[in-house]
Amino acid sequence: MHKTLFFAAAAVIAAMPASAQPQRDAGAGVTRAQIESRIGAQFARVDADRDGFVTQAEADASRAAIRAQRQQQRGERRAALFARLDADGNGAISREEFTASRGRAGADRGDRREARAERRGNRFARRGRSHGGGFGVEAFARMDADRDGRVSLAEATAVRLQRFDRIDADRDGRISVEERQAVRAERPAR
Repeated sequence: MHKTLFFAAAAVIAAMPASAQPQRDAGAGVTRAQIESRIGAQFARVDADRDGFVTQAEADASRAAIRAQRQQQRGERRAALFARLDADGNGAISREEFTASRGRAGADRGDRREARAERRGNRFARRGRSHGGGFGVEAFARMDADRDGRVSLAEATAVRLQRFDRIDADRDGRISVEERQAVRAERPAR
């Protein structure tokens, strides 16, 4: 019975929203200037020795740091969710606490749907963050145009802006939701 209660509580925890994310207007799109700004910020985060180049070792270290930070945040969220379920603070979730949380989870279902839709709408804007600031192994190889084992800000910018230009079908300097959807629709055909 305790195992069943534990797994049921784990299912409720998993169904709750992961975290509150800053609200963005998913329909506004992203401009070329915003992309250039993000590239510069990502490059600065990954360039640990501040020499103006990113090496594969710096990119690997950045990915490892991001992974560690996410694991820590995940643990903190889980602890907070458990504490929220454990209303009396005794370190265990009773049947009453569990059933009370299910009622709250049902009431929050609409909020979770909206948050999930928001996250899905902003995947393009967040792309690259999980790969050491956009310097994953394959991306690093594409960006290293002169094959010297390091990527300059100019190399990183050139590759990413080429991709931006391919997606910006109407050449207005902004990638709209429709343009992103068109690119997604093309993927299976490739």
